[in-house]
Amino acid sequence: MFHATLDSTKTWKQIIDALATLLTDAHFIISDTGIVLNQLDSSKAAMVNLKLPKGVFQEFVSEGEHDVCLGIDDLVKVSKRMAGDDHLEFNLNTTDQRFEIKMIGQAERRFSLQLLTPPEARSKEPDLKTHDTKAEMFADSFKQAVKDIGVVSNHIRISSNSNSIAFQGEGDTGEAEVSLKKGDDESALFDLKVINDSRARYSLSYLAEIAKAMAGDSVVLSFSTDRPIIVEFAIAESGRISFILAPIVEQRWEK
Repeated sequence: MFHATLDSTKTWKQIIDALATLLTDAHFIISDTGIVLNQLDSSKAAMVNLKLPKGVFQEFVSEGEHDVCLGIDDLVKVSKRMAGDDHLEFNLNTTDQRFEIKMIGQAERRFSLQLLTPPEARSKEPDLKTHDTKAEMFADSFKQAVKDIGVVSNHIRISSNSNSIAFQGEGDTGEAEVSLKKGDDESALFDLKVINDSRARYSLSYLAEIAKAMAGDSVVLSFSTDRPIIVEFAIAESGRISFILAPIVEQRWEK
């Protein structure tokens, strides 16, 4: 048995839009503490990690643990039908294998979605707790940096030292660089912690999709040289979503 309510359709739409950037189906694990999702994209180059504590919801009751797998296209279509002032209600019908989303506003509307067969093995969040660089900045500044580098390149190099973080790219038509400096009153960089200078290259197309999904005002980047990057931002007050992207490892670094 699972039942939950949510007053904010905006929050739910942000969650679904974020998942839809990389996934074709969503495998939720629902327990008495909340909802989590750890899932690789089809290329296995990126992972989505979602954590929604029960406190995100106004009501939340789950008896036991449930694997709920739903098609992303169906979730997107349903979320587009939600009005801004709707009150949402979620129910799991294990007998009929249906996940119910009810919208209560000027009218009461109900969508009952067929559950998909969950994968045999659950994806686990990789152990990436230690990073040489952790930077927090305005989400809009990160989005702009990705767009700027995308003018000339299909990949993006991210590098850091004790005073700054830089985004770089080059292609047949030229080069581009965006630098954010620590300690500047006008800087978009809130916080920067660097244990060791770091540098790594990532797919710009992936980061562009991730940037589109950002719902909060700030974003945290965590990475080390030639290691996966974690891009994390808030959902509602206590929820978090992070994208983990594998690096493009180069044979050498240009000076």
